[in-house]
Amino acid sequence: MFRHGQSMPTPTFLFPPQGKCVMQKSKLVFAGIAIAMLLAGCSQQPGQGNTQAPAGASDANGAGSMSTLSVSNGDSVKVEYTGKFTDGNIFDQSEAGSPLEFTVGAGQMIKGFDKAVLGMKLNEEKTITLQPEDAYGPVTDEALIWVPKEKMPSDTNVTIGTKLMTSSGIPVTVIDMNADSVKVDFNHPLAGKTLVFRLKVVDIQKATS
Repeated sequence: MFRHGQSMPTPTFLFPPQGKCVMQKSKLVFAGIAIAMLLAGCSQQPGQGNTQAPAGASDANGAGSMSTLSVSNGDSVKVEYTGKFTDGNIFDQSEAGSPLEFTVGAGQMIKGFDKAVLGMKLNEEKTITLQPEDAYGPVTDEALIWVPKEKMPSDTNVTIGTKLMTSSGIPVTVIDMNADSVKVDFNHPLAGKTLVFRLKVVDIQKATS
């Protein structure tokens, strides 16, 4: 996993994407802390929460809501969310009946999303606005990498604008070419964006000691 300030090694090979970087039911994962260079969700492991709901916890459908139950670090939570750009266009949202599940404070989510759920109560809703530094980081020149043409997939007509996926699940875009190399943009697709999320905590499994 690459963080801000780390250099990006040349990938061993690239191939056409087979779909979005996903976790659970083909949803884009907002995983890892603020990362400028890759979709960290590809390596995310599901949260390890308590399998038995403690007293006062709801089931996944929100039954038995208890306003006194709130989120702390280490809890496994399920969150319904809608992500929008500042112009109101939706870029991602949880599917009906399939909230996003993660362990709070475990580094599975972007920093601002992780912090936002702390202290939220069961069935509480809120809207948050995340600046790039709390989301997927800024767009950086360090993420623009020249790659030898022989590393390109042989069965793909690579031109400027071609979108590819590395073997480790990093989505990239070809932005320039010369006789020997291809310039690839490894910036996260949401890097540099201010993001607005509508959140609702629908389940809390308290961390076990």
